[in-house]
Amino acid sequence: MQKLLIMAYMGTGKTELEKNYDNVVDFDFQDYKYIYDESIRHLPLEQRKGNVNLRTENPDYPKNFLDDATKLLNEGKIVVSPFIDHVFKAYDDSNIKSQIQDLRIILVCPERNNFNEYVERFKKRGSSSEFIARREKEFSSLMDLFDNAKNYEKIVMKSGQFLKEALEEYGIILNKKK
Repeated sequence: MQKLLIMAYMGTGKTELEKNYDNVVDFDFQDYKYIYDESIRHLPLEQRKGNVNLRTENPDYPKNFLDDATKLLNEGKIVVSPFIDHVFKAYDDSNIKSQIQDLRIILVCPERNNFNEYVERFKKRGSSSEFIARREKEFSSLMDLFDNAKNYEKIVMKSGQFLKEALEEYGIILNKKK
């Protein structure tokens, strides 16, 4: 059975995929990389993301993250993680490719000139202004990372497109929840 790891830019629709498809896991790094202050631990992830002063680094990251990703992939799940520098490097620097037979890794990003569409998506989903500011600051370097990544399949999302449509166009089969 082929295994599929997708690293997709924020705001592309990773969470919607998990909500609607049995074989997809929206596998975010936040709860692996950070230990959140008790005062915000109850908040939804999108609201916790901007609270950099109320979290500490988890010393077990990225091993804890990669171990769970490997487990999910071996269970046959399509693992969808954010395409962000440290997540890409965690996967890229690991031996996950040699641990998982038949693993395909696909990087998914918007067009380089389409950041403003994603700002609107971030606002619509309730992302904090701090989160948006960090995304704006790193966008150009992430697009460079995407362009320069070797040995990966890549999808560039069209304006107005969400991850579901991009993956289906690319031939990825998603199992609709019943």
